[in-house]
Amino acid sequence: MNNLTRKRLLSLARPAKLQGMIRWSGQSVIFPFYHTISDRDLPHISHLYKLIKTVDFERDLDQLLKLFEPLSLGEYLDKPVEKKRKPAMVLTFDDGLKGCHELIAPLLKRKGIPATFFLNNKFIDNKALFYRYKASLLIHQIREDCRAKERISEFLKIAQEQVEASIMMIGYDQRTLLDALARQAELDFSAYLRSRPVYMNSREIKDLLDWGFTLGAHSSDHRDFGGLEPEEMIEQLGASIRDLQDRFKISTRYFSFPFTSNGIPKGVINSLLDEEVATILMGTSGLKRTGKAGYVQRIPMEQYETSALEALKVEYLYYLLKSPLGRNSLRY
Repeated sequence: MNNLTRKRLLSLARPAKLQGMIRWSGQSVIFPFYHTISDRDLPHISHLYKLIKTVDFERDLDQLLKLFEPLSLGEYLDKPVEKKRKPAMVLTFDDGLKGCHELIAPLLKRKGIPATFFLNNKFIDNKALFYRYKASLLIHQIREDCRAKERISEFLKIAQEQVEASIMMIGYDQRTLLDALARQAELDFSAYLRSRPVYMNSREIKDLLDWGFTLGAHSSDHRDFGGLEPEEMIEQLGASIRDLQDRFKISTRYFSFPFTSNGIPKGVINSLLDEEVATILMGTSGLKRTGKAGYVQRIPMEQYETSALEALKVEYLYYLLKSPLGRNSLRY
């Protein structure tokens, strides 16, 4: 769903009652997910997706709690949702960012809301930086320093007006180019990680476990799995889960696909679940059926410029509108 579609659907969905939409859809459990919240600018994120302030996040949680019963992933897997007195929500957070420990987990703990935090193995303890966060930092740098933009323009042999778009187009396979551009811009990613840690460290992750939260794997370094061969998908996913189990002495086998699960063959999904490499797999396609209890699609809440309830109205309306066409189920 693109931004224009969201805006059009929002104008239609606003007057509707969310409770009625939930009943009509038959979808009584939702999987909203976030990355982080912050009350200050985060240059590594600000050019990628919306940053939600603490007060807005708490307001959204309070509104959601009036309609949905919060469940952990373990409770979702163990108990039939149909027996719940009201619809349920399973809250998750991707990338293992610093704000999860500093702001999100204490707030959830105070409100009694369970959650799962998905981690990228290579980024724990700020050992490395996601290539998309590098791109956002570069955009921040060239907007602060016009000379940096000039040097990158000359290095890439493109017009200055094309620099930002070119940076944002750099993909995983070209990620080393971001390091070369950072040198041109006199930007030190390692120094940034030391001065403003992006990710949780191991002690903070252990705090989450001590507080009753659960962990999941989000791949080694946030590579898009759609570009991998099926055998590589299975191996990398399993390795990411096993590393977290060994490092933090956990038994859970939860996995959220980086970026999207679109393009993952049905055979791979079946193999991962049937062979119990993972007990649950999570995508990012919004409110959508998958045909498997262990494979669910989550709602990317940061893509909306509205409250959480209005975002859910759009998701449910979109689901209902697609229903007659049979397009509210995931296509493999």
